[in-house]
Amino acid sequence: MRMSVWTLAALSWLAACAAPEAPAPAATAAEPYTLTLLHVNDHHSHLEPGALAFDVSGLALDAAPADGRVSVAYGGYPLITALIEARAAQGDAVLTLHAGDAITGTLYYTLFEGEADAALMNLICFDAFAPGNHEFDHGDAGLAQFLDFLGAGDCQTPVISANVVPHDASPLLGRLQASAVFERGGRRIGVIGLVIAEKTRISSSPDPETRFLDETETAQGEIDRLRAGGMEHIILLTHQQYANDLTLARALTGVDVIVGGDSHTLLGDRGVLAPLGFTPEGPYPTMETNADGDPVCIVQAFEYARALGELRVSFDESGRVIACSGAPVFPAAASGYSFSRDGADIALSGADAARVRAALDRHPLLHPLEANAESEALLAGFTAQLSQLRETVIGEAAEPLCMVRLPGEGRAEPLCDRAETHEHGAHVSALVAQAFLEREGSADIAIQNAGGVRASIPAGPVTIADVFTVLPFANTLHVLTLSGAEIIETLEEAVAASASGGGAYPYAAGLRFAVDMSAEPGARISAVEVNSRLAGEWTPINPNAQYKVVTNSFTAGGGDGYRVFARASAEGRVTDTFAEYAQSFVNHVRARAEAGQTLSRPDAGIMSTQRFINADGCDHSQRADCGGG
Repeated sequence: MRMSVWTLAALSWLAACAAPEAPAPAATAAEPYTLTLLHVNDHHSHLEPGALAFDVSGLALDAAPADGRVSVAYGGYPLITALIEARAAQGDAVLTLHAGDAITGTLYYTLFEGEADAALMNLICFDAFAPGNHEFDHGDAGLAQFLDFLGAGDCQTPVISANVVPHDASPLLGRLQASAVFERGGRRIGVIGLVIAEKTRISSSPDPETRFLDETETAQGEIDRLRAGGMEHIILLTHQQYANDLTLARALTGVDVIVGGDSHTLLGDRGVLAPLGFTPEGPYPTMETNADGDPVCIVQAFEYARALGELRVSFDESGRVIACSGAPVFPAAASGYSFSRDGADIALSGADAARVRAALDRHPLLHPLEANAESEALLAGFTAQLSQLRETVIGEAAEPLCMVRLPGEGRAEPLCDRAETHEHGAHVSALVAQAFLEREGSADIAIQNAGGVRASIPAGPVTIADVFTVLPFANTLHVLTLSGAEIIETLEEAVAASASGGGAYPYAAGLRFAVDMSAEPGARISAVEVNSRLAGEWTPINPNAQYKVVTNSFTAGGGDGYRVFARASAEGRVTDTFAEYAQSFVNHVRARAEAGQTLSRPDAGIMSTQRFINADGCDHSQRADCGGG
């Protein structure tokens, strides 16, 4: 409870009157109360360690890598678990928090649907978990299933989300609480959960009747309720992006700390992080001032279980924040360092390995340690099942779904006759674009480059392995805001780049056009029409209108010559959904199967290439004997 200056003075006067003959003690300042928060966010089913290129150029190794760097395993749940155990043992005023988006993003989710994530999270046993938008990717039932996994063991992590109101028939009913209350070191702490409302409604797949309330109004209401009940400290555990956390802090009264997620933001000292290959977006912690005029500490802990945020917050007697400090800590392997030479991996040993370990120990943000053995064994069990589960059947193709780059392409295609793709091009690439559009509810249209689709799908059962053969790259879905004129420009540059191999050729959903490869560059695209989300009528594209375009991260960054996409990304007109692009096609196939439908070739009317004239001027719509595309 916060006390005014007058209240504190009055209490001091009463105490003095109660014992007039006692000698006055020497005035001493009360020790501040310090709370430590250990937090992660957005691990997105990344359970295994990654590889850090660590600079050893100053270590004079006997077996020296040519580029001066060795590979060090870091992050992943076995190492994160060990680090949390080590840090939590240092004091009793500690909370462990997860700020959402635990699931989706790797095969561990595709194949285990959250069971592997929950099992490893339960070993840590977080004090609180706030679901993110991706927890709603498979509706309320999908999140309920994940919560079943999360509550299956002895650990019962509170799941907090104050601004989610499940509908009356939702399997989430009664399973989410607005906040959780803890006592640490003699103080009462309230932790309130929030998820980004509009993004979750539009870009994920919650049940339509489930409501997502305004973040600011909801947070203030729950803060007021907890404060009225005598809560001394308030933490918001949010999944709503770093920039929104800064704005939220300024708008609220009674908030002390915001631990966030969703934007995958790395915070910290640029001078320390840059040599490790990381670029922070702000200081850790970032300080704001709330509507009371009091300090608020704001943190986030990057992504993919790479780092553990460690925040220490000191409070005065009235419960006001007086200091915040900390950093993201990267757990690193205690051994197993290597580098590549002539295509072979060279393992460091003896004195070289000891020198690297000593350098890691000296680094302010790296913490080398042995992985948690139980977590490591649990993860190994799931990993061992991956190869078998990749053969899981998720649907069925009614006919061969052909992959070519250009319509009428002359490449060898064992499953399809050339005539089957002569007029409109690849079926499977069109279906991939449709899957993108289904997955990303904020987008009007989807565009996929031909080279990003690597295989046809034969008629018959479709497995997860088939999907990852079709889409083998490590891409996420990005949403760009483009004008109609920019979309036309994108199509022009894509068909121009495709003349050198076809990899850039555009396949789209909600967008169709005519192509004349014999025309001059810049004049090859015509008759461009849009049918937003394939939910209405086809209308001519408006050059001055703004459209949301979902694509893969490779082309969003300018890959395959998509310069307009790169320009829009550089200007900040892009959102990384962090949704794994192959997962969207898995969802597409499964949804058809659940509806009792098979995969089939798209109708000609929604294929993006409506007319194709090749470089020799042969119109594929008029003649079946045109040469290669």
